[in-house]
Amino acid sequence: MRTGLLLAAAGLLAADLSAQGRVQRPMTFEDFAAVRNVGDPQVSPDGRWVLYSVRTTDVNANRRTTVTKVQPATGGAARQFPNASTGATEARWSPDGKRVAYIAAGQLWIADASGANARKISSVNGGAGGPVWSPMGDRIAFVTGVYPDCDSDGCNIERAKAADTGKVKAHIADNLLYRHWTEWTAPTRSHLFIVSSDGTLLRDVTAGAKYDVPPGPFGGSEAYTFSPDGKELAYTAKDQGRADAWSTDLNVYTAPVSGGAPAVITAANRGADQTPVYSPDGRTILYASQAHPGFESDRQRLMAYDRASGTSRELLPSWDRNADAYAFSPSGNAIYLTTVDASRTKLYRITRTSSGWTTSPQLLTSGGNNFSPSVSSDGKTIAWLQDATERPAEVYVATVGPPGLSGVHRLTHENDALLAQLKLNPVEDFWFKGADGDSVQGMILRPPQYQAGKKFPVLFLIHGGPQGEWLDQWHGRWNFELFASPGFGIVAINPRGSFGYGQKFTDQISKDWGGKAYTDLMNGLDAALARNSWLDSTRMGAAGGSYGGYMTNWLAGHSNRFKALFTHAGVYNLENMYGATEEIWFGDWEFGGPYWDRNAMDSVYRRWSPHLFAGNFHTPHLVVVGELDYRVPYTEGLSLFTALQRQGVPSRLIDFPDEGHWIGKPQNQRLWWGEALGWFRKYLSP
Repeated sequence: MRTGLLLAAAGLLAADLSAQGRVQRPMTFEDFAAVRNVGDPQVSPDGRWVLYSVRTTDVNANRRTTVTKVQPATGGAARQFPNASTGATEARWSPDGKRVAYIAAGQLWIADASGANARKISSVNGGAGGPVWSPMGDRIAFVTGVYPDCDSDGCNIERAKAADTGKVKAHIADNLLYRHWTEWTAPTRSHLFIVSSDGTLLRDVTAGAKYDVPPGPFGGSEAYTFSPDGKELAYTAKDQGRADAWSTDLNVYTAPVSGGAPAVITAANRGADQTPVYSPDGRTILYASQAHPGFESDRQRLMAYDRASGTSRELLPSWDRNADAYAFSPSGNAIYLTTVDASRTKLYRITRTSSGWTTSPQLLTSGGNNFSPSVSSDGKTIAWLQDATERPAEVYVATVGPPGLSGVHRLTHENDALLAQLKLNPVEDFWFKGADGDSVQGMILRPPQYQAGKKFPVLFLIHGGPQGEWLDQWHGRWNFELFASPGFGIVAINPRGSFGYGQKFTDQISKDWGGKAYTDLMNGLDAALARNSWLDSTRMGAAGGSYGGYMTNWLAGHSNRFKALFTHAGVYNLENMYGATEEIWFGDWEFGGPYWDRNAMDSVYRRWSPHLFAGNFHTPHLVVVGELDYRVPYTEGLSLFTALQRQGVPSRLIDFPDEGHWIGKPQNQRLWWGEALGWFRKYLSP
């Protein structure tokens, strides 16, 4: 393993040296939009080839396009798959490596590994997504949207046509969770289908179910899988009826491929159970489990379900990290895991010994942010994505052996030409004393214009969640390098509530949003200023989204240190937030219950709500909202802006009627960045 890591470091050093002597410049929004976003690496069964996706942005056309490429695992020229005219996504090798299933134009296709003989094998009204091959290569599982009471696709077509042409567009709700994130809850459901590889024998595995597979809105094909003998499917679903809005009880189901009623294998646990993975011998199903009902950020425990006895046990009870993603080695004698640890996503491995599974995971990667691993069927090759604050994700490949990884090399170079033009600095970690006298981590980023002896304004960035983290990553929205581009030093803290420091640290923010986390943030800012004399404490701004927006609003009422503030989709009035948001379990857990609960009202709502301190607002404040944001309804931002304007505080409101919690459309992003950076230029310039 040590040799491989040295090779990786040497490759990165060579890339840095190759840029020396060139005139490099700060990044612009156009550069940010020009980044080629690499994702979804898939190693062929024999380890010789890697499929991966590349997403590009056309700002003028206001759209993004994704294609799939294939490249030899040892390096060499990449080509678009299956051909230069097809925008394929979610490409997956067949078990024998001779074919590839993929999605194109909203339907499921199969082509030879060469890209030849492409043929469409689905024509479903709801479109197809998430192909997963059976181990024998004779069937493919995928998901599509259906009306649960329809028994044919013709019925789905007629129902969809009637809904589209109807003159009345009213939404009628009898239960909560009537809307979610950016959409009103549709009458259709995402169902799990299987189809033969020749396009015949199409069947709805979850026929009649009133739940979604995968559970919305962010799930993918990791939610379902075939058993090694191909006779069973395991999948994740949430079927809580009226309680959907306040329950986090997801379950793992199994269903016979030949037909029959699904069975719940995790009913005993009332927290979330999800992401099933069969062991190669078929005896075990791994899944991630949260013990506390109603807490969406509880530790994801790695559980092993014994199919013979019907019992489950935790494999790593003393490992105080989340099992974010995991996969068996082909032999079944190792499990690969990814988790966040101290601001980086890292790849680990546990192995099976004569006495059972090792209980201390072995770290396989060093440096950068490492995620989305894929292992070849012969177990000898692994591919994954790695990025960092100063470089977008690219595919890395290594050889797997008992000591670890060797021959680590960067396979793709999609962004080399762009990055060679830009002055991008890496983040620097630091640790400081937090609210409990414990060690808390932060990061700083020097601006591209940095010169020793000069002072630079400070942008203090606060992450959302509240359970979340700032990673050393190339962020697709809150990009540190672009925030630094006008000449700002970036300070980013992972206060309590953040992932990657143990579950106790994560737990400590609930019901205490403006308490110890605020102390951590202020202590971290003070520590950064004390250790970096180039940071100008007289010219500081703060910005955050979602919970980060909440904390920015909290700063507005509790600190005069900042010259300018920027709140994106921030919580402002806790009582209104509870009544208008859609995931009620969130408020129940974070605020201690509904606002009509007297204890919750006294200890949380009337203590930690930023709107109660609006009389202290004096700092110029930029407020951004999206009208399709049902997580933090945009009226939170409107209420904040009203309070600012009514008191004569310099402020600006930007409302995106076609965006939700995040601003995603390219031209909207251009406006977002222009306004955000322009706001801080105005107030932080000398």
